[in-house]
Amino acid sequence: MADKFAYYDLLDEVNCADSCEAVIALCELIDKLVADVESLELECISTRYHLSQYLDETRAEALRMDILSNLAPRYSGEPAYELFKALMYNGGDPMEFHEHLVKVQRACNGDWPCLL
Repeated sequence: MADKFAYYDLLDEVNCADSCEAVIALCELIDKLVADVESLELECISTRYHLSQYLDETRAEALRMDILSNLAPRYSGEPAYELFKALMYNGGDPMEFHEHLVKVQRACNGDWPCLL
């Protein structure tokens, strides 16, 4: 149970409250980094889909079945990420929000802009 609230210990270490400018600035940076990761994931998925169009059927099917493999790890459970989610999204994980998951599904089906 103590691990669940470990991210609050981070606030104690910097000796500030939720409105601390340094903590908010770091959370804003994490938010931008998460947006970058989401964008790169979508590009990777879309590129894999489009590349599958140029492979023989067996390999193409294998690539489409494995299209979501080796993407960015999820950071739930990491104290700093838990603090970020608590302060910025009331505990929600932006990498798991419906809007992003819909985009992932579209990219898996080849319905997402790609640089190819």
